[in-house]
Amino acid sequence: MHKRLALFLLLVACCQTVLFAGSGKQKYKFGDVKPEDFAPSAYAVDSSADAVYLYDIGSSSYEGNNKGFFSVVFKRHARIRLLHRNAFDHAAAVSIDLYKKSQTEEKLEDLQVATFNLENGVVTTTKLDKSALFEDKNGDFVTEKFTFPNIREGSIIEYSYTVTSPRYYDVPSWFYQGEFPRLFSQYEVTIPTLFDFVFVKQGYHPYSTDTALLSSESYLLVDPGHTATEASTSFTWRGNTVNSVWAMKNVPALKDESFTTTLRNHISSISFQLAAIRWPNREPELYMSNWGKMVEDLLKDEDFGADLAARNAWLNDEMKNIVAPGDSPSQKARKIYAYLRDQFACVSHYGFYLTQPLKKTFQQKKGSVADINMLLTAMLRNQGIGADPVILSTRSHGLAMETYPIMNKFNYLICKAQTEDSTWLLDASYNYLGFNMLDHECYNGSGRTIANPPVLVELSTDSLIERQTATIFLVNDTTGKVSGSINSSPGIFHSMQMRSQLKNKMQADFFRNIQKSYSMDVELTNEGVDSLNQLDCPLSYHYDIAFAFNEDLVYFTPILGDMLYKENPFKASTRTYPVEMDNCIDKMYVLNMEVPKGYKVEELPKSNRVNLNDNEGSFEYIIGTDGENIQMRCHLKLQKANFEPDDYDTLRDFFAFIVKKEKEQIVFKKIKS
Repeated sequence: MHKRLALFLLLVACCQTVLFAGSGKQKYKFGDVKPEDFAPSAYAVDSSADAVYLYDIGSSSYEGNNKGFFSVVFKRHARIRLLHRNAFDHAAAVSIDLYKKSQTEEKLEDLQVATFNLENGVVTTTKLDKSALFEDKNGDFVTEKFTFPNIREGSIIEYSYTVTSPRYYDVPSWFYQGEFPRLFSQYEVTIPTLFDFVFVKQGYHPYSTDTALLSSESYLLVDPGHTATEASTSFTWRGNTVNSVWAMKNVPALKDESFTTTLRNHISSISFQLAAIRWPNREPELYMSNWGKMVEDLLKDEDFGADLAARNAWLNDEMKNIVAPGDSPSQKARKIYAYLRDQFACVSHYGFYLTQPLKKTFQQKKGSVADINMLLTAMLRNQGIGADPVILSTRSHGLAMETYPIMNKFNYLICKAQTEDSTWLLDASYNYLGFNMLDHECYNGSGRTIANPPVLVELSTDSLIERQTATIFLVNDTTGKVSGSINSSPGIFHSMQMRSQLKNKMQADFFRNIQKSYSMDVELTNEGVDSLNQLDCPLSYHYDIAFAFNEDLVYFTPILGDMLYKENPFKASTRTYPVEMDNCIDKMYVLNMEVPKGYKVEELPKSNRVNLNDNEGSFEYIIGTDGENIQMRCHLKLQKANFEPDDYDTLRDFFAFIVKKEKEQIVFKKIKS
């Protein structure tokens, strides 16, 4: 986990004393738009922004309901300046998700929507016609959608609404950042100390207000009765509440940059998880379990681990066709893994709960990633090999908390298998993965074994090294051309991608694309791909190349093929969140070349060695000539895959140097007779 990632927990317990003076809250009135509000043509927070939130205000509080308990009342009020047409599709389209299942139905109330324009110095108002509100249904959710009327460049749009939810355990999250900058964003939450919540703050932008105030409150609760003849009753709950206000000013937009897992990991936000309800003079009702209890529950769950506890005797006969009696545990594990990987189809790479019984998955030869890898676990256990399921969150899904088992943070399942001398992490759902290999998406901090004890499984990209090599030999042939051979091994993860791509297209197309990448006319012959079906090792490819020099002065870039960095991968001038690469890098390029016949070396790039932050990376460019031959070695190493924002400028400059250096050319001059 990143050292400086502002992700931490605040526990609000019923016994806590909270005393901070001054809430710093600001009040805004709907429709209070003045002519001077239209004056700015740009805003200092981001002068190039297509839209700017002038403010975004939210609040959540509790009220008694007529179901005998509490409801959460969420309010939002936002005002946005539309500066350019590019923002119309996103800033001027709003969606509100509502849960609509039976007794926990949420209600949308007090919706106000308006567009304000300045015409001849007068502010005009166009309100939303309620008939323009439409909804989409998706399972237990309904999404209310609307777009603003009469918008134009320079318009101010504003909306506010209230959502009342009987789901007392679900305090809405708040996002201070998004696609557009915000001048001011504030969230106020008032929670009775009856409810013990974990607050999760995330992001890097500082709070301008962070206050809490302890007070007391009374709530009227109405119990409707449990039968048709039973009269409703009402009672008052009195107790302490904690009123918290968190605000930020001049929050920049969070823009997607290269080498990012998901922006969800970095967006400035606050979310809530109910840990317990603490009634006076009673044992607390726990809602957020610990890992030990969660594992116990999952292993008994029919949609997760219950099949693992069963004998699964139906596997006994099936396994005779997959493994041999004399196989070692390692041989058995490899055969079982290969059988599932090669014979089964994965219909969904999302989720860690089973979608069907293990026997049905085996019979149908298809299932979700959880179905296939849970079956893998069961088959390994059947052969006496220790195996447990591991749940994790993929990189695109976001980081999962290690401290608490918040299950909606997880979305994937793999298998951990071990013998006395070996431990393997296995995923049989992809047909291009070798044994003990995982897709890049799985490397997202850590996973958790669902076993006793439930140990962490390290899945850091800092532990992965992608080794790439290319060797080039060029000589003068009998036809007067420069010709030679190129051999390249792209590394284990790039090999996975290439295998997947080469299944869907001809190798001739692959080499045709390589030929097009050259800036000069070249001929490619004797092309080939090696180890294409040997999934446990990197593949390699090779081809012969030939080209001619005719000009008096020839400018030749000595780094050929796809090993050249054509541009800096870090384009943004600044970065507020970490760089998250897929892996560490070890990239070696070696060139041995005869000086073209009839030419001499007029100019040669200089050799250089540079380091990144002392020992975190290095780049070596060594080149020399004896007049007849040129030898060159270019070696890039990155010892880590994740870099903090403070390192961004240094990393960007490091790659800028590499790009510039790799583009340097050898100048050959024709020898005059």
